Amino acid sequence: MTLPNPPSSRSAIFSPSNGTARGFRALALFSGLALFMGLLSAAGPQIQPNAPIRSFSLPSFNELGFRTMLVRGREAIVVGKTEVKLQDMTLTVFSGDESARVETVFLSSSATVRSDERAVFGDETVRVITDEFELIGTRWRYDHDPKKILITSGARVVFKAELKDILR
Repeated sequence: MTLPNPPSSRSAIFSPSNGTARGFRALALFSGLALFMGLLSAAGPQIQPNAPIRSFSLPSFNELGFRTMLVRGREAIVVGKTEVKLQDMTLTVFSGDESARVETVFLSSSATVRSDERAVFGDETVRVITDEFELIGTRWRYDHDPKKILITSGARVVFKAELKDILR
């Protein structure tokens, strides 16, 4: 992964793993986004390339029909066949099973979704919420296949679990 600027000493990388089939989740989300964008490009002249889409919502499901991800935005602009810019973005990652448990929630005032890279990123502040920690920072990127979160500026983490013997 190439970043515009190298991460500073205040960078944070997290890769939470939960033992579920991450590849299927990524495939379902980004295949759905690619299909959505393909439908837009095939629709012809009635779709304007920079016209905003209000209340954008794109769910993703795995091969068993369970929801794995939901990308929402107050407004979306399709920039190209593989790129959408969102305002007031909420990205919710689900367990992908019958429990439909929310694993991670991303909140940002703006973000870019790249279906060809299976990534979501932005320069504005992001807040990442899980059961184990909360993460906040700017200049961020989420790569779905490895489930990695990279914060390159102003990273701050609050752990919700007790960290026993951390200073030994």
